[in-house]
Amino acid sequence: MVCDEYEVPFIFQHRKDYLIHSERTPVTPDPSNPGASDFVISAERLLNQTELWRISELDLKFRALVEKRNALSETYKKLQDMTDFKDSVFEEMLPNAAMMEELQDVQDYLYFQHASKFADLAAINGSSTSSGTHRRPGSSKALFERIRSSRVYGLVRAFGISADAFAQNALKEGRRQFTDDPRERPDDLADSEDIMDPPDYTTGAQCLKAAKAMFAEEIFLSPRMRKVMRLAYYEDGVIECFRTDKGLRRIDEHHPYYEFKYLRNQQVRDFAHQPDLFLRMIRAEEEGLVEIKIRMQNAGSFRKKLYSEIESDNFSEIADAWNRERREVLDLALLKLDKLMARGVKENLRSECEDQIANRCREEFSKRLDQAPYKPKGMQLGTVPRVLAISNGSGAFGREAVCWAWVEEDARVLENGKFTDLFLGDPERGQEDGADVNALIKLVERRKPDVIGISGYSADTRKLYKLLEEIIERKDLRGSAYEDEDGVERSDKLDLVIVNDEVARLYQTSQRAAVEHPGLAPLTKYCVGLAKYLQSPLKEYAALSKDIISITLDPAQSYVPQEKIFKYLETALVDMVNLVGVEINDAVSDWYTANLLPYVSGLGPRKAQQLLKVINLNGGAIASRAELVGDADQQRVGAVGPRVWANCASFLYIEFDSSDQDADYLDGTRVHPEDYELGRKIAADALELDEEDIEAETRENGPGAIVRKLMREDQQEKVNDLILEEYAEQLEKNFNQKKRATLETIRMELQTPYEELRDNFTLLSSEEIFTMFTGETRDSLYEGMVVPVSIKKVGEDFIEARMDCGIEGTVPATEISNRPDIPPRQLFQQFQTVQAKVMYLNRKTLAAGFSLREDDLRNPTRKEQDRMPGDWDEVQERADKELMKEKNDVSGRTQRVIKHPLFKPFNSAQAQEFLGSQARGDVVIRPSSKGVDHLAVTWKVSDNIYQHIDVLELDKSSQFSSGGTLKIGGKYSYSDLDELIVNHVKAMAKKVDEMMLHEKYQNGSKAETERWLSTYTEANPKRSVYAFCIDPKHPGYFLLCFKAGQHAQLQSWPVKVVPQAFELQKTQYADMRALCNGFKILFTTMQGGKRR
Repeated sequence: MVCDEYEVPFIFQHRKDYLIHSERTPVTPDPSNPGASDFVISAERLLNQTELWRISELDLKFRALVEKRNALSETYKKLQDMTDFKDSVFEEMLPNAAMMEELQDVQDYLYFQHASKFADLAAINGSSTSSGTHRRPGSSKALFERIRSSRVYGLVRAFGISADAFAQNALKEGRRQFTDDPRERPDDLADSEDIMDPPDYTTGAQCLKAAKAMFAEEIFLSPRMRKVMRLAYYEDGVIECFRTDKGLRRIDEHHPYYEFKYLRNQQVRDFAHQPDLFLRMIRAEEEGLVEIKIRMQNAGSFRKKLYSEIESDNFSEIADAWNRERREVLDLALLKLDKLMARGVKENLRSECEDQIANRCREEFSKRLDQAPYKPKGMQLGTVPRVLAISNGSGAFGREAVCWAWVEEDARVLENGKFTDLFLGDPERGQEDGADVNALIKLVERRKPDVIGISGYSADTRKLYKLLEEIIERKDLRGSAYEDEDGVERSDKLDLVIVNDEVARLYQTSQRAAVEHPGLAPLTKYCVGLAKYLQSPLKEYAALSKDIISITLDPAQSYVPQEKIFKYLETALVDMVNLVGVEINDAVSDWYTANLLPYVSGLGPRKAQQLLKVINLNGGAIASRAELVGDADQQRVGAVGPRVWANCASFLYIEFDSSDQDADYLDGTRVHPEDYELGRKIAADALELDEEDIEAETRENGPGAIVRKLMREDQQEKVNDLILEEYAEQLEKNFNQKKRATLETIRMELQTPYEELRDNFTLLSSEEIFTMFTGETRDSLYEGMVVPVSIKKVGEDFIEARMDCGIEGTVPATEISNRPDIPPRQLFQQFQTVQAKVMYLNRKTLAAGFSLREDDLRNPTRKEQDRMPGDWDEVQERADKELMKEKNDVSGRTQRVIKHPLFKPFNSAQAQEFLGSQARGDVVIRPSSKGVDHLAVTWKVSDNIYQHIDVLELDKSSQFSSGGTLKIGGKYSYSDLDELIVNHVKAMAKKVDEMMLHEKYQNGSKAETERWLSTYTEANPKRSVYAFCIDPKHPGYFLLCFKAGQHAQLQSWPVKVVPQAFELQKTQYADMRALCNGFKILFTTMQGGKRR
C-alpha cells in the first residue's frame, strides 16, 4: 500500500492470498477412492474491504505522526547543535509518543521548557523556526521565562520534587521518587534574599505566588502528567448534560433533545454503542440548548492519590507547611489539566462517533450498490431490462394525472405520456373501464416491457400499485417470452415492482435531467429516474457524484460533516465499481458509463478525464490493455503512467472479439496483466499441450493464441479438471509468490469473463415502502400515539380521517366520543382538524384506525427510556417543571391557550425552529404580540422560509377564547381555525407545490436563475425565455425572471401566492398554465405599448 503504491481495490483483488489464512487438515484415507487427497484445506479471510480502507486511513494518520515526530526531532537537534544541551524527558517521551495528542504534549513541553533557546535559534536564523512544527501561542510565556531566569526559580526547586518525577510517581513508572523538604518554611524561604529578585519580586508573597504558578505550569505541561490524566479520563471519565436557560423553555417533553436534557453519569465508553446520542448532544450544545460537561467519576479519591505522590513523608511543622503549598500547586495544575482533558475527550469522542455513523452509512450504501439490474424471469443476471415506469407523484389518486415513461435497455427514453382516466370498471354494474386502461394494455402489447416500475411521493401511490396489480391480473398482461429449463417457451404475468425513488427524486430536478430531457415534465423525468434505477442502480448512484450525500442512509447522518460522509460513501462506490469493472470503450462513447471511471482503482476525476481525452486522441478506441500506457511503434500516446496502469488495468476491460486475430481474451477478464502468463499456462494445461505445441502456437498467432484456442474449441470446462493446489505450491516454493486464490480467479474468468457477482436486485420491504411513501418511521409513528388528523367524511356511525403523512383510516362508532348519545355530525364536521389516537397501524396496506375519545387522548402511549439508576436527574427535572409553571403563571404571553392541536406557546423564532424539520406546508398557531384579539399563524413555505400571518379575531366571547370570525389582511374571513388552515394556509401550500413542481421553476437563487437565463439566450440569441424562482426575502412570493433575447435586459416581476391562485400585476390566475399565459399576454401588451 505504501511501498508499492497499490490501492485498496488492487490489494483486495490481486493480493487476496495475503488476506487469507489457510490450513491443511489431514483426513482419513477413503478405501473406496484411492485417488482422493489425504488432506483438506480450510481458509479464513483475515481482512475485508472495509478493514482495508480503515488500514489505509490509519496509515495516513501514522505517516502524519511520523512526519511530525521527525520534525520535532530535527528541531531538537538544531537546539543541541546551538547550545549543546540534553533533555532526558524529551528524549524519553518522543519515541514513545503513539498518538498525535501525545506528540503535541511533547512539543508543548519542549517549547515551554526551552523557550529562551528557541528565541536564540530564531535570532540566529533571522526568523522563527521552520521545522514544520506548530507552536501553540501562550500569553504568559514571557512571565514564566522571567521566573525561570530569576532567583525565584530557586523556590520552585525548593518544592523538593520535579514535575516529571511527580508524574512518574503518578504513572507508577520505575522506582518511586521521594520529595525532600527544605529546612525553612515556605514563607520564610520566600522572604530570604536568596529568593527575592527586585524589581519584579520584592516581597515574599510575590515570590511564593510566582513559584507556585511556575511549578503548576510545569506540571500542566509535563507530557507524563498529561498521560496520567488522559488515562484517568478515558477509564473513569463521565459525561453529563445540563440544560441552559435557553434549553429550559425550548426543550419540552416532545422535543427530540429531551432524551438527554437531564442525562447524568454516562461513561465515555458507553457512547461507543450509541454514537448518534452523543452527536445529538453536541448539536444541542452548538445550538445553545445544553452544556456538556466531562469530569472524573472519582475525582476526590484520584486527587488524594495525587496528593500522596507529591507530598513528602516527613512529620514536622515545616513538612506540613510545604505539603499544603504542594497541594495548592497541584490544585492549580489540575484546574487547567481538567479543562484540557475534557476538551480532548469531547473532540476525540466526537470524531470517533462521526466515524461510526459514517461507517454505518458506508455499509448501508454498499448494500444499495450491491445489486445487479432488475432480473425478470428467464433472463441472465446482469441483463438490462426494458422498463415502463409509472407514477402519480404527490397527486391524489383518481383525481390527478398519472405520468409514464418507456425506457429501452440502452437507457433511451422512446416514449412518454399521461393517464387521466385510469380505473377498472365493474361489469356487474355495467360500469366500463376507464379509457386509459385500454391505452395501457396497448402500450404494454406494443412495447413488451420486462417490468413495470412504480413509485411516488405519497401514500396514494399504494392505491395506484393495487390498481395496476389488478389490471395485470384481470387483463392477463404478460412479460417477455423465455425458454424454461426444458426448452419450452413460456411467459409469466408482467412483473410490477415498487422502486426505491431516492435517486429519481434527485434526478428529476437535476441539471443532468434538464440536459438529457429538456422537454419533459418533472414527474416524467422522475419516471425516467425510476426506470434507470431498475436498469442499473450502480450507474445511477455514480452519476449523482457529490449529491449522494443528499440520500438518507442513517437517521444520524445529518450530525456528521458532509465531507466525511462523502469520503466514506466514495469508498463504497470504489469497491463496487471495481468489482463490476468498466468496459473502457463503452466509457469512451457513453458518458453515462464514463461516470464510473473516477471510481476505478488508480484513477480519480482528473485522471479519468485525461484517460478519455487521450483515448479519443488515439482514435477513440483501444484494442488491448497494454495500449493504455502507449505504443511508440503505432504512435499511440500513453493515457496513464505505469503505476496508475498497474492499479487500474484489471478493472478496465475490453470485450473479446473472436474475429480479431490480435485480440487477447484475458483483456476482457478480471485477470491482471501481471498474471496473464499464469492464465495462458492454465489454458495450455487444460488443452494438454506440450512445450513445443505452445511455442509453435504462440509464434504463429501471438501471446494470446493459447487462450483463443481454448475458446475456439469450446474447451473452457476442462480447466475444472486441473489441480491448482499443486501449481500454487510450486509458485510459492520456486518464486515466493502466493497465488492460490489468483489461480482460482483465473479458472473462473476463463469460463465466465467478468461474471456478474452482485446480488439480485433488492425489492423494498414493507417497512421501507412505508417510510418512502409516508416519510414516517417506527420511531416517529406508532400505535398509541396522538396525532392531528383531517376529517374526510362524517357518517352516522363512523368517521373517515387522514393523517398529514397521507395514511387514511376510520374511527368506528365506539371510538368517536365518550358521549354515544350525541350524533357524530353534531361533534365533528368535514375538513376539521382534530387530535386522534392511533389504535392500530397496518404498515403494509398504509391503513390505520383512530380513536377520538377524550379518555384515549388523555393517555397516549409514550416510549419509555430504559435508564439505569443515577442516569437521570429527576430532582432537576421536577424543579424545572415547577419553574416553568411559575413562569407561565406570570407571563401574559403564555397564559393564553387555544384548544387546537396545532397551537403552540411559541414566539416566531421558536415556531421556525419547530417547523425546521417539518414538511412544506406545515403550520403552527401561536400567541400574537399584538394583543389578545390577535393570533399568529406561521407556516413553512420552503426550507428556511416561513411566512407569519396575522389573524384578527372578531366576535370573541371572552379575551381567552378564539374569535367567532377570523380575518386575514382585511380580505379573507373564516369561521374557525380549521377552516382557516385548510382554505387559506393549505391552499397556499398547494400552490407553492404546484409552482415548485412546474417545468419553468428553477431550484436556485435569483442570481442563479438569471445566470441560467443569460446562458440560454446566448445559446439561442433570437429566443425569449422566462423562469420562476423563490423569493426568500419575501415569504409567500416567487419571482418571475425573464429575458427577451440575448441583448435584452434581465427583468423580474413578483408573483404572490394567495389562496387558490397566483397574483401577478394585481391579476389572479387559477393555476400555473393560466399564470404563464397571463404573463405572455401582459408582456406582449407592454411591448406593443412601447412600440406605439
